[in-house]
Amino acid sequence: MRGRPELEIETEKVYKTKKNPNGTFIARIIQVPREENMLDFILEIKNPKKKQFSYKRVLVTTENEYHSFRLARGDLTWVSLNTLAVWDGLGHKLVEVAASTGKENYRISDEHCSAYREKK
Repeated sequence: MRGRPELEIETEKVYKTKKNPNGTFIARIIQVPREENMLDFILEIKNPKKKQFSYKRVLVTTENEYHSFRLARGDLTWVSLNTLAVWDGLGHKLVEVAASTGKENYRISDEHCSAYREKK
């Protein structure tokens, strides 16, 4: 069947998982349904040595609609050994986090985020 896929996400779902080459940190993006037709995309970074999350925050909230959904689904990349960045489908860096401490080195503003999403 051609066309846009139906986006029925009723429960929390892990979208993407990333592991450092040496296995030190685990990061993942989780899709969490909200009221009506909205989704939260949450970034979690876990330090296995300490067995706790160093970072867990909502990256973006989007409509469960094909274009905004596709933009929000980020790509996880390791900028350095201990720094993780999330890029959206348009090539905007959403956030950069020091994985061991959970400190944000960079985060796109909500105003900027909503402005480019409206352009589609």
